[in-house]
Amino acid sequence: MQTETIEITGLPLGTITALEELVRSRGKSIEDYLRDLIQTDILSERPFSEILEPIRRSFDESGMSEEELDALFEEAREKVYQESQVQSA
Repeated sequence: MQTETIEITGLPLGTITALEELVRSRGKSIEDYLRDLIQTDILSERPFSEILEPIRRSFDESGMSEEELDALFEEAREKVYQESQVQSA
């Protein structure tokens, strides 16, 4: 995979230190954090239907019915609910 590089200049004093603390608390590198931030911002500009297109295509290719998909989501929702009940007990 080819990548591109950018350099950011002109940040106010203390920005790098604050950024280092932020990414440390999230378990990421500065590069990974900024890459995710940029990609998320770019993705947020795309229409929701365009973002969902690969998911729709994959669903169509899977041969799964809407009822099967509903059951899969319900099963996952119930599992998360049960796990949250165990943790709060």
